[in-house]
Amino acid sequence: MNGRKVFVHIAAVGMIAVVASTPIAHADLTLLSADSPLLGSDTAIIVGGTAEPTPSTAFAQTVEDLYLHPLGFDDSATYSAVCDMTATDPCSAPLQVLTTPELVQQGPSELAGASDIVHAVENEFASNPDAFSAEHPLTVFGYSQGAAADSIAMTQLAHDGIPSDELHFVFIGDPALPGGIWPNLEPDLDALLGPSNANAFLDFLDPIFGVKDAIGEVTPDDLYPTTAYTLDGDGVANFQADYNSGGLLNIVLGGLAVHASYLGLTASEVADASASFSGDITYLEIPGPINELETLTGALENGLLSSGFLQSLFDSFEYALHGVF
Repeated sequence: MNGRKVFVHIAAVGMIAVVASTPIAHADLTLLSADSPLLGSDTAIIVGGTAEPTPSTAFAQTVEDLYLHPLGFDDSATYSAVCDMTATDPCSAPLQVLTTPELVQQGPSELAGASDIVHAVENEFASNPDAFSAEHPLTVFGYSQGAAADSIAMTQLAHDGIPSDELHFVFIGDPALPGGIWPNLEPDLDALLGPSNANAFLDFLDPIFGVKDAIGEVTPDDLYPTTAYTLDGDGVANFQADYNSGGLLNIVLGGLAVHASYLGLTASEVADASASFSGDITYLEIPGPINELETLTGALENGLLSSGFLQSLFDSFEYALHGVF
């Protein structure tokens, strides 16, 4: 089944599978052994991706199992309790879900989400002044748009004096990586269409997707320790490589489906990742190919569309009509 057919099929299945839920496989493998960057961390703030404003329990526990636990997070347990923050105030569980806009309109939503993340992190430190240290850092997780919002928040958090060794970030599908869509979309369109036509195209997209405020965003590599997982073929986080190999059509037909697959991977697939480093960022490249139908079905079961999908669509429609949150 080709990428387009898989994507269309899953979109249809997803509308009737929002509340589906099955157990997830425990990630027994420790990815980076003694150098595990989350060793000693037992509290994580969880931020979803586009159309996932309030990550579900299944979402948060899948994130812990596949992406946090193998890095050393709370290594005495998994499937931790999950709680929803009230606004940006801390709650009592190890996995604390933060509600952020996560609208279809990427740029303005990311900016609003970044402000929420800054408040949540600073409230966490203020409420628990002795809880976090270099040996026991706070973890902040972000998926896709949530990762981009986290990246924006880093600058304000550093400015406000949150210590760099007491706060760690973990991303999956980050569009603001150097090879991601936000640093590369505009220059690639300029080269493909010419600057004036590229700008007209972005003007056309902006009312629907709010791309202009997001273009140019790059995850900082000199502020906080960050681990970024990228799945081979992810047309959002790995945009430039996919664009070079097959153009924009390749990304639309296959890369978006892969981008939606992270929550459906297995522990062994994630553990096969290869590491590289740049500044404070550890890049973990998860190899492909994957079985898109199987993996996307797993992602649906693990919270892809049960994390506020309908609320996000409503809020996105309202924003498109009124231009305000």
